Amino acid sequence: MKRAWRYVGWLLVLILAQSARAQVQVGDDLRMNLSGTLDGGYSGSYGNQIPSSHGLDFGGSATLTGSYFDPNFLNFTVLPYYNQSRADSNFQSLTDSSGVQSTANLFTGSHYPGSVNFSYARNSTGTFGLIGSPNFTTVGDGYGFGIAWSALIPDKPTLSVSYSQAEGSGTIFGTNDETHSSTHTFTARSTYNLAGWQLTAFDTYLNNSSQIPYFLGGGEGNDYSTTSGNTFGVSGFHSLPWHGAAALSFTRSNYDGNFGNSFENNPESTNYTATNETASFTFHPTLKLGLYLTQNYTDNLNGFFYQNVINGGGGVPILPTSSSSNSSTLNGGATYNFTRDLYGQAQMTYYNQTYFGNSYEGSYFSGTIGYTKRIFDTFTVSATVVDSTNKFADNTLGYILNLNAFRTFGGWEASGNFTYAQNVQTLLVTYTTSYYNYGANLHRSLGRGKQWTASVVGVRSGLTNQPGSETHSESYSTSLALRRFSLTGNYTTSAGTALLTSTGIQPIPPTPGLPQEGLIVYNGTSYGAGVTLNPIPRLTISGTYTHAVSDTISNDVPSNNRTEIFYSQLQYRLRQISVLAGFTKFSQGISASGIIPGNQYSYFIGVTRSFNFF
Repeated sequence: MKRAWRYVGWLLVLILAQSARAQVQVGDDLRMNLSGTLDGGYSGSYGNQIPSSHGLDFGGSATLTGSYFDPNFLNFTVLPYYNQSRADSNFQSLTDSSGVQSTANLFTGSHYPGSVNFSYARNSTGTFGLIGSPNFTTVGDGYGFGIAWSALIPDKPTLSVSYSQAEGSGTIFGTNDETHSSTHTFTARSTYNLAGWQLTAFDTYLNNSSQIPYFLGGGEGNDYSTTSGNTFGVSGFHSLPWHGAAALSFTRSNYDGNFGNSFENNPESTNYTATNETASFTFHPTLKLGLYLTQNYTDNLNGFFYQNVINGGGGVPILPTSSSSNSSTLNGGATYNFTRDLYGQAQMTYYNQTYFGNSYEGSYFSGTIGYTKRIFDTFTVSATVVDSTNKFADNTLGYILNLNAFRTFGGWEASGNFTYAQNVQTLLVTYTTSYYNYGANLHRSLGRGKQWTASVVGVRSGLTNQPGSETHSESYSTSLALRRFSLTGNYTTSAGTALLTSTGIQPIPPTPGLPQEGLIVYNGTSYGAGVTLNPIPRLTISGTYTHAVSDTISNDVPSNNRTEIFYSQLQYRLRQISVLAGFTKFSQGISASGIIPGNQYSYFIGVTRSFNFF
């Protein structure tokens, strides 16, 4: 029955394609253009968790654009696609994927512009985030809708309002578990110039709900969360004497949340209010001298840290709101250009924080000197020394070193950067961090469009006052491009501590009172390679392989995870016709799920025809 409907859909598309030419212009006002591709061929798929299937298959995609009366009055774009199931297609789907993306813009260029958008994806491939390696692969459905409108009247306060909602669900390959998430957002924003002030005000309402498989968190059932609340704020900017400026901002957030686990039946709720206020002043009395002063106050450090996670749609553990926390900082400093290439900076910061019933007060001084002219025609450098003091330790010395390099010699180009920091103050005054980052790139031009490139990037950091908080990642890649041949390769490894959210496993900042049971220790390694051949004009043969393994531990429950993807494609183009053949092998296993790894194979051979219908 499903295949019969596909044939009916295919015939309808062909009928519309033939009759659409009369619709280039409807009356005097409606104008449209339609282009797209139609494809058909033989395909098959099989695996240990899906039924085997094979036979004739049809699909296609289209781009419909148009306008009514005038493009500035109404213009629209509709991008439908049907039965796109090749991992190496534009839709990057391992399974049959159909959907549509559409946008309409109204009154463009007027004082009252607006827009509407809608998207829907069925049986599409998605991801569940995993740090430092290819994400877990999912398959599911989702939709999104949004509407926006603005009033932009000259010399009057502007007003812009928007509403959006999105909902989706997906099954993680290699498990029987699903992820569900939905988001509703309403935002209003206004700007106005008053007495030399550039003023902005906004109010955002957000409602997130999610269901996260808990097997990666060391338990059974699903974690679920619902968070709702709003954030409003005002800000202003004003010019000052001495080529200066003042910037003021105030935001306040209020959120309620319900959290629990479906297996343990332990629903809990929490709420928090967080206020943040910032004022900064800058002056440039001379071309060489710059002065600045910044003040900041946050009445809820916990809410401040979690705000980005919530705004990103992630479900989070119970917020530790039982203890009050706040932070107040004041810092001022100066920068001075001694010469065109030599500069210096000095800054003094005072802080006062409270959390877990304790108060922390102290200050630190930092001095920076930098040289922007290349040393030996290669290096630029800057160095910062930080001297901090509080009631626990006096005269703690920290420093930061930045080194950049760039050099060309012969046909080679080399560049690199290195940053090292020791005992650098974090936002929490009882925490300091040490880290180093590095990167290098080597490029060689081989003439006539041929080239070779290799690069390496590494990051390692840790909170000095919090054992076991170190994270690191290293990645290496190379590519070789010749006239009819190209080759790529990559390798990545990472490890650290993270938080399980509805969007995957995500790194976290130092947060007072973060429950240890909400943390996941992870490490992962991945490598891959790709090759592309063009033996004759219009013929392209390509293949890509990716292999990733990782381990996660939460609540003393370990999980060994493995993902492997291989796909290859042959494509021959002849004017508007392409012969396409492809093969995909996909495997994913997550030991904590308790089931065997999922394996899937698919292949396709057929013809694709592009059209300009009208």
